[in-house]
Amino acid sequence: MRKFPLRIVSLALVALPVGASGADMSYVLRARVPVHCQVQQRAPGTVIEASNAVSLGQFREYCNAPGGYELVVRYAPGTLRGAVLEAGQDQVVLNGSGEAVLSRASGPRFRERAITATPGEHGFDTDRLEFQLIPA
Repeated sequence: MRKFPLRIVSLALVALPVGASGADMSYVLRARVPVHCQVQQRAPGTVIEASNAVSLGQFREYCNAPGGYELVVRYAPGTLRGAVLEAGQDQVVLNGSGEAVLSRASGPRFRERAITATPGEHGFDTDRLEFQLIPA
């Protein structure tokens, strides 16, 4: 028996009567959609022979936040100093703080793009990177 993940999306519709005079009546409908942001690794990474970079694979970003979002990377503080992460045209040099913003979107977005990492002076001195979309 296959199990399927259950995702619940709430949709609140509110009908308010407007103008209660005589037989003419109208309603105003409002819908509220919850903000949902998610980043997923869609394909495994590989070593890129021509450079020192490593492909982390294809990532899919989805965020319906009206004000946009940030793609944040988290890693162990004190590690990855000088490492460069690239996603499409966006790039960040990690400073060892444990967190960096890789890219920003000014509105809702769905996209897929490859993410690569080039090691800094000390190489890849941690085995963990966490990517998260933070609504603005």
